[in-house]
Amino acid sequence: MGTVNNRCVIISASPTADKNFILSQIRKNDYIICADGGADKLCGTGIVPDMIVGDLDSSKNYSEFKNTKFVVLNVMKDDTDTMHCAETGLKMGFKHFLILGATGGRLDHTLGNLSVLLYLHKHGAEGIISDEFSRTSLLKNGTNEITGVEGKTVSVMPFACESATLTYLGLKYAMDRGTVTVDYPYTISNEAEGDRVCITLHSGTALLIISDKKY
Repeated sequence: MGTVNNRCVIISASPTADKNFILSQIRKNDYIICADGGADKLCGTGIVPDMIVGDLDSSKNYSEFKNTKFVVLNVMKDDTDTMHCAETGLKMGFKHFLILGATGGRLDHTLGNLSVLLYLHKHGAEGIISDEFSRTSLLKNGTNEITGVEGKTVSVMPFACESATLTYLGLKYAMDRGTVTVDYPYTISNEAEGDRVCITLHSGTALLIISDKKY
């Protein structure tokens, strides 16, 4: 099912997610998987999810999607609905994932959704968590070229490791093989000096968070 040219969009059920933002991110050929109550974000929009995955405990509007495939999970399960969506997308062959409605609300759910990025990375896929404030992804080992960032705030945070070693090009506050520890992440709110920056991850694991400067 998944090819190099199409994308799996996972819509999670954050109660603070902006519905209009979510709709603005969906493209025509996306394969849409809703994590349980994430389906509510599409109710009344004319957009029909391809699949709804979950224990069906957080929405009362599933009956609207009559042509959608349902995967009903046991309430007594080890993984979250969003993680199960990611696993499903990987099994279908997708390599590119956009996760929406995954931040805000309960902090444990937000942290768990960040871990989904690491899971996708370890299984050879790329994931982005996006909301109306920022886009969050996991840096690849080696050099990462990022475009379209002029006027943006760029933050890098070690994640699931004790430290990360980084080199920056194109950011206001430069770094050459600097080491950032997880207990003192001073690499927050850097500024892109132009439309293109390069961040090299020499060691460790790190999140890249790109935000509009107004936030």
